[in-house]
Amino acid sequence: MIKFFRHIRKSLLMENKTSKYFKYAIGEIILVVVGILIALQINNWNENRKNRAKEQIILREIHSVFNKNLNDFYPVKQKQIKTYERGEVVFRNIKKMHIPASRDSVYKNASSMFGGYPYHPSNGSVESLISSGEINLIINDSLRRLLVSWKDVLNDYTEEVHFDREVWVNHIEPYVIKHGDFLDFGSPKNIKLLSDTVFVNMLVRKQFFQKNIVQAINGKNGLEHHLQEIVRLSKTN
Repeated sequence: MIKFFRHIRKSLLMENKTSKYFKYAIGEIILVVVGILIALQINNWNENRKNRAKEQIILREIHSVFNKNLNDFYPVKQKQIKTYERGEVVFRNIKKMHIPASRDSVYKNASSMFGGYPYHPSNGSVESLISSGEINLIINDSLRRLLVSWKDVLNDYTEEVHFDREVWVNHIEPYVIKHGDFLDFGSPKNIKLLSDTVFVNMLVRKQFFQKNIVQAINGKNGLEHHLQEIVRLSKTN
């Protein structure tokens, strides 16, 4: 093809057809530029096709991992919510211990306040996407933002669980060992604890952190919302 164009240019010059030569030269340049643009377009199309194929693989992986993470989370959530609700029952009744029904409710629910359940989802796929830069292959902006913020949301929950367990391990448990009875929750020692200001104050702190855990689970920026939205947005056809 190059030899063919060269032969035409040479013939035009030999025939002293300068104006036709320049017109032909300009046409040839335009033709070359158009060829280059077409080649680039084809290359871009091929690259985009490869990226979309890779994106589908990434989405399927994310969907599988986070679907499992979500299913693993539900039992933890139920335990945390139940622990918080039991605490609310205790504090609604603890100032009415002179009433038999309230007193029985406090005795029944106080032993269920000691939760603090950790959650350990699989995060390797997200960390790998972010560190490799392949997260940019995901077209959906909302999904990309959720994946980037996932670690912070999980850390918020984990920190609240840590604080909650610290109150239990470092304060409440040693106090019960010294002044209460783990074998018999209805023992006179434990009943006396529920009128002990120091012990009740520790329960107040425990309930405060338990409330923070529930808030870290629920809401638009909560753990559950992130899990559900990542599963929803990563679903492929």
